[in-house]
Amino acid sequence: MTAGPENRFVLALADCAGLSAGRVGGKAAGLAALAAAGLDVPAGFVVTTDAYSAAHGTGLGTATAADARALITGTALPPEVADGIRRGYLTLGADVPVAVRSSATAEDTADASFAGQQDTYLAVCGAEQVLRSVVDCWASLYQDRAVTYRERLGYTAVPAMAVVVQRMVDPHAAGVALTLDPATGDRDTVYVEAALGLGEGVVRGDVGVDRYWIGKAGSEVRAEVGDKSVAHRAVAGAPGVQLAAVATELAGRPALTDGQIRELADLCRRVEKAFGRPMDIEWAIDEERLWLLQARPETVWSRRAELPPVGTAVDWDPLHHASPPGAHWTTVNFGETAPGVLTPLAWTLWAGAGEAALRRAAYNLGVLDAEEMRPPTDPDQAWVKSFHGRAAMRIEFLALLGDRMPGTSGAEAVRSILGEPPHTLEFAPTRHRYPAIARRLPEVMALAPGRLRREAERTRRWWRESVTAAPALDLAGARRLFAAAEQNFASTLALQTTAVIAVVQPLYQALERLTAKVGVGDMAALSSGYTGFAEVLVVEELWQAAHGRTTLAAIVAEHGFHGPLEGEVSSRVWRERPEILEALLETYRDREDPRDVAARQRATRLRLEAEVLAAVPRPARPAVRGLFAVCARRIPLRGVGKRSFLQSIDVARAAARRVGELLVADGVLAAADDVFFLTTKELTGQLPADTGDLVDRRRARREVYRTLSIPPAWRGDCVPVDGPIPTGPTITGIGVSAGVVEGVVRVLESSDTADFRPDEVLVAPCTDPSWSSIMFVSSALVVDIGGALSHASMVARELGIPAVVNTGDGTRRLRTGDRVRVDGTSGIVEILS
Repeated sequence: MTAGPENRFVLALADCAGLSAGRVGGKAAGLAALAAAGLDVPAGFVVTTDAYSAAHGTGLGTATAADARALITGTALPPEVADGIRRGYLTLGADVPVAVRSSATAEDTADASFAGQQDTYLAVCGAEQVLRSVVDCWASLYQDRAVTYRERLGYTAVPAMAVVVQRMVDPHAAGVALTLDPATGDRDTVYVEAALGLGEGVVRGDVGVDRYWIGKAGSEVRAEVGDKSVAHRAVAGAPGVQLAAVATELAGRPALTDGQIRELADLCRRVEKAFGRPMDIEWAIDEERLWLLQARPETVWSRRAELPPVGTAVDWDPLHHASPPGAHWTTVNFGETAPGVLTPLAWTLWAGAGEAALRRAAYNLGVLDAEEMRPPTDPDQAWVKSFHGRAAMRIEFLALLGDRMPGTSGAEAVRSILGEPPHTLEFAPTRHRYPAIARRLPEVMALAPGRLRREAERTRRWWRESVTAAPALDLAGARRLFAAAEQNFASTLALQTTAVIAVVQPLYQALERLTAKVGVGDMAALSSGYTGFAEVLVVEELWQAAHGRTTLAAIVAEHGFHGPLEGEVSSRVWRERPEILEALLETYRDREDPRDVAARQRATRLRLEAEVLAAVPRPARPAVRGLFAVCARRIPLRGVGKRSFLQSIDVARAAARRVGELLVADGVLAAADDVFFLTTKELTGQLPADTGDLVDRRRARREVYRTLSIPPAWRGDCVPVDGPIPTGPTITGIGVSAGVVEGVVRVLESSDTADFRPDEVLVAPCTDPSWSSIMFVSSALVVDIGGALSHASMVARELGIPAVVNTGDGTRRLRTGDRVRVDGTSGIVEILS
C-alpha cells in the first residue's frame, strides 16, 4: 500500500510518516514517527479520516451523542472502504490477531492526550471482525466520556477519527513509561510501570505492577516489586483478553530483568530525544524484542513550565506560598469548607479570617496569651497558607492546642484530624496555661451555645437584607458591603471554631472514652439521632417541598446561601441557581419522610444509651445521664455557626458580583467574574494599574493549579502527587456511619446535581452542607478527607447512610460506574467490579 489517491482510505503505517494528524490521527502519526526514527513498532495499517468521512460525511454534526453512535453502527460501510480494510488486514497475515485502536485527530497532542476516551479492541481475528471493530472505534467518538472531555478542553470542531490496526504482540511483560518522574516532574528520571502479560492491566489498574525509577545520567535504579498474581492474556481463537492467574512462583518476581530495565530506559531516552519533549510511552517485551506500542507527549508536567520552582512564590500570585523548612501542613480541615482550588478573592477572604479564627479560638480557651493571639508579622509564623490554590492549616497548631490543654495531648489532637501524627512532628507538652484555661474554658462552654444562637439570628436577618440590596448598590456601597461581609465572616468563623473546639469536640471525645471504658455501644449510633442539625433540617424542608407542603421559593429564601462549592465566593449558589433544587425534588417524591429516619436513629441512640447506663456502676449513672443530655443539646450546634459564616460568604459573593458589574461598566474589567481574580484588599481599596493583565495571569495560573493533585498532608514545600494511582481491591478509610451497602459509584467534584443519580454510592473529595441534599438520596458515602466530626460524618449518621471518610484517594481510585461494597463500620470500600 502507498499514499496514492487510490489508497486514500487505507495506508500502511510506514507510509504515514510526515502526514498530518488531521488525516491519520495523532496516534498513527506518532507511531509512524517512531518507525521512521528506526524504532521497533508492530506492523500495521491506518484507516484514514477520509474513510470516516466517506462513511458518514458531515451528517453527524447536529445529532445527539446517542443518535450519532446509532447512526455510525447502523450504517453500512462504503464498498471501497470495506475492501481497503480487508486488503490491509490480509497484508498482516491470515487470521492474525490484531489490535484495533482509535486515532482521533486531536489525540496525543501536546495539549491533551485523550488517553482512554475512545475505544481499543484487542486480539481481533478475521477481516469481518476487524471491520466491526473499526466501526465501533468510530462510534466511541460519541461516548459520553469522550464528548465530556472534548467539551471540558474547549474542542468545538466536528470530530473525526482514523483507526490504527496493528499485529498483536504476545508479551512476557508490558506497561507504560514516562520520561520524567510523575510525582515530582523530575526530568532526570525515567519512570516505568510493568505488569506480566499485556499492558491492559496497567491502564485499567486491576493487576499488580512493578515500579522502576531509572536515572537518565547514570545507572541507578530504584525498584518496587508488586504482587502480580493475575495478568491480562490473549486467548487463542477468542476476541479480547482475559484476566488469568499467574503461577505462584512468578507472581512475586520482577517482571523485568536488570538488562531489560536498562534497555527500556535507553529506549525511552531515544524517544524523548526524537520528539524533543517529555513522552508518555506504552511498550511490550516478547521473546524476540522490545516493542513500542505508543508514544504521546506528556501533558501534565509539560504544561507547568510557567510555575515557579518548588519553595518559591511570586508577588502577583496570592494562591501559592513557600513553607518554612520542616513545617507540617494539611488541607483536611479547610477542605470541607474552602474546597478545591480557590480564586484569589476567595483565598484572601479565607486567609485573614482563618488565621484570626484559629488564634481567637485558642485565646478564648486560654491556650494562647494576648500576644500570641495577634496575627504574626512574619509570614513564616502563619498557621494558614495556600499551596497550589488549596487552603491549608499548619499541623503544629493542633499539636500546640493538644499539648497545652488538660486531659489530652498534642498527638491526640493531631490524630483526631489526620489519623496518625507525622513521625517528624515534635511535641512540647506543658501545664503553664492550665490556670488560664481553668478560668476561661468553663465560661466558654457555658456561654458559647447562647452566643452561637444569637449570632445566627442576627446574621440570618442581615444576610437576607444584604443580598436583596446588593444588586442596586453603587460602587462605594458595594465595596462597603464586601468589607462588612469580610468582618462578619471573621467573627462568625472565630465563634464557630471556638464552639467546635470547646464544646462539640470535647463532648464527642467524652462519649468515645465512655464507650471504650465500658465496652458497650457503637459511637456512630450513640452520636446520632439528635434533633436540630441545620443540614438535616434543609433535607426535611426539601422533602416537604417535594410533597407540596412548602414551596421552592420559601426554601431558597431561607437556605439560598447553600450550593455547589459554597465556601468559594465565586460559585453560584441556590438563590442564583434554583434549578439545581428543582431537579433534586423529583428524586425526593418517592422517598421516606426524613423525619421517620430521624425517629429511628433517635430510638437506636436511646436504646444504646440505656445499655451503656446499665453497664456503668450505679454511682456513675447520674453523671452519664447528664453527659447524654448535654450531647443531645450541644453536638447539633456544630452546624449553627457554619450557617452564619456561609451566609457571610454569600453576602461577600453578592457584593463582589455587584462590584464586578460596575467595573465592567467603567471599562476596568472585561467580564464581571474577573472580580474574583482580585484580592480582598484590591477589591475594597486601590485597584492595580494593570488590572486586566493581572486578572489574565492569575486566571491562567489558577487553571494550571487545577491540573495538580496534592496530598492531604505534607512536610515543607508542597509537591504535587500526580504519580500512578494506587491499585488494589480495597480502599481503607474511617468508618463513621454503620451499615454495609453494595452499589454503583458516582464520583462528583461538587454538589451540582447535573450528573447525579439517586441510589448510587456518592464519592466526593469533600463535602459541605449543600451535599446533604443529595446525600439523602444516595445509598452510601465515600469521602477523601474528614474525621468522625466532619460534616460528611455527622450528616451521614443522622440520615442513616453508611459512610467511609478519610480515604485519601477514593476519588482517584474509583470511577463512575464501578461497583463497590461500602462498610461504614470497618471503614473498608471493596471494589467489586
